Parts: sequence; C-alpha cells; structure tokens
Amino acid sequence: MKEKIKKLFSIVFSKKFITQVFFFGIAGGTTSIIDWGVLAIAVRLLKIPPMAGNVLAFLCSAPYNYWANDKFVFKFDHGKGDRRVFITFVSLAFVGFIINQVTMYVGNSLLHFDPLIVKVAGIALAAIFNFFSRKFILEKKENRF
Repeated sequence: MKEKIKKLFSIVFSKKFITQVFFFGIAGGTTSIIDWGVLAIAVRLLKIPPMAGNVLAFLCSAPYNYWANDKFVFKFDHGKGDRRVFITFVSLAFVGFIINQVTMYVGNSLLHFDPLIVKVAGIALAAIFNFFSRKFILEKKENRF
C-alpha cells in the first residue's frame, strides 16, 4: 500500500504530469471562455432558455476543444484511426456535457441560481471527468505516465 501511494505521488508531482495539467488548463480555459461566452449571449441577449443555451454553447466549443486537446495536451492514439479517435473524443465530451447539463438543471432549474454562475460549476465538474477519460482512453499508453 505504501509503495502504491509513493508511486501515485511520484506521478502526480512529476514534471510531465504537471505540464500536461497546465496545458489542459490552458486548452480547457480557452474552451470555457467560448462555452461560457456563447451561453451568456444565448441567455442574456437572445433570451434562449439556459438548458437550450447550454446545448448551443457545447456545440460551439467542442470542435475547438478537440483541436486544442489533440494539438497541445494529449498524444492521442491516432494509430487506431483519426475517425475513431474523433468519435471517441466526441462521445467522452458528450458525457462531460451531460455532467454540465445536470449541473445546470440542478443549479438553475431546481435551486434557481444564475445560469452563468452554475455554468462555472458545471465546467469544473466536467473538466475533471474530461481530463482523466482522455488520459486513460484516448492517450497513447506509452505517454500516460
């Protein structure tokens, strides 16, 4: 048990892992600006309901997010085919979107918090899922740790 904890700490505090988390934060942060900005325009200017605006925001930010993660964060295993990688990425992103959408429903529809505040919480929760799902499912095995 002690050795496993030691190994986990050596991974989490390795330069490679910290650098990857940093670039994931940059890619995710810029994606979040697009995501949150589209939601703000949809809800405040276009008067679209928050749940529908959240769908629109996801659709607008997801293509950029794929490009940024593939280019700067992860070494996706394209040996299985670009199409397969993209479909897997979109499928995982959709799960992250569901996490975001459930957060929006609970925070805005049930608890009546401002949707733009709730969106920040949804982005944070989805980001945790997105990082680890991409790391363990899409990234080349030899690059994981």
